[in-house]
Amino acid sequence: MPRFFLQFCIVATLLCGVRHNAHAVQWQALKGTARYKVAYDEQSIRLNPLGRLEIWLRFIPRGEAERKSAAAEYKEKLYRSHLEYYEIDCSEQNALLGLIDILGTSRVRLKRLQGGTQPDPILPGSVLDNAAQRICPVLDEGTAAEENETVETGKEEEPDSTGETTLSSDKLLQIETLRKKATSKEATAESWKELGNIYFDTDQPLQAIKAYEHALALRPVDTDTLNDLGAMYRQTGDFERAAANFEKAISVDPYNLESIYNSGYVYAFDLNNIPKALVMWRRYLDLDSKSETARQVQSFIDQYGK
Repeated sequence: MPRFFLQFCIVATLLCGVRHNAHAVQWQALKGTARYKVAYDEQSIRLNPLGRLEIWLRFIPRGEAERKSAAAEYKEKLYRSHLEYYEIDCSEQNALLGLIDILGTSRVRLKRLQGGTQPDPILPGSVLDNAAQRICPVLDEGTAAEENETVETGKEEEPDSTGETTLSSDKLLQIETLRKKATSKEATAESWKELGNIYFDTDQPLQAIKAYEHALALRPVDTDTLNDLGAMYRQTGDFERAAANFEKAISVDPYNLESIYNSGYVYAFDLNNIPKALVMWRRYLDLDSKSETARQVQSFIDQYGK
């Protein structure tokens, strides 16, 4: 099954996820807001020389309307989520907002905003109040010993301007092997596709796009490659090209459920073309009406078809 379809069917909520560099993140849920799901990285907590606890919070919009509102607020059309860095003074019950990282597709940092210079009171019942209640009582000597360390976030990686992923030596060797195979005189559509797939799996959409384009130049009617290429264009924020590739896959194979589903999803949630999305979703149900994905598609129709 092509990767993009599998991702949406099982973990669609990860579209707004955040990537970090360095160590393993331990995201812990906090009381959210009407607009955002909120969590904190417990591995980011440090005591600084001023006696404040440093912490990173993650904000993910609850839905497309909330995402668009945040995108307008931060003046970033490709906004998907953001991180906020705070210094919390447990004794004074105030907090200083130091940084805001705006993240887009592929969890790449779009820009970094500077916070204020003076702490503000922590309002009772707020997200910061919830965070303070979690971290202030458990401050121990182990945390204090790390007071000279810099802030670290990360599940996978700390957000940076390049969006590059830190890969293991084995994975890098695998990529290099496939790259040499794809660029050799014996290169085939399949070898380019394999290279695209590993770039896909290691979250390198621009490299994956190039590899998939080479594969399609040699084998233009490979629907799996068209579908995965559409996924990578979507990840870079090029929604028009994503939709075009899904549509081309459908033209090659009118019964391609993966591309029909993906097409409807992009039309609805990226291009805001609900009528076109409904056409795709109903087409999907004409071919599959009993699977778990079909139930999800029906829920989309029920919600947006009124």
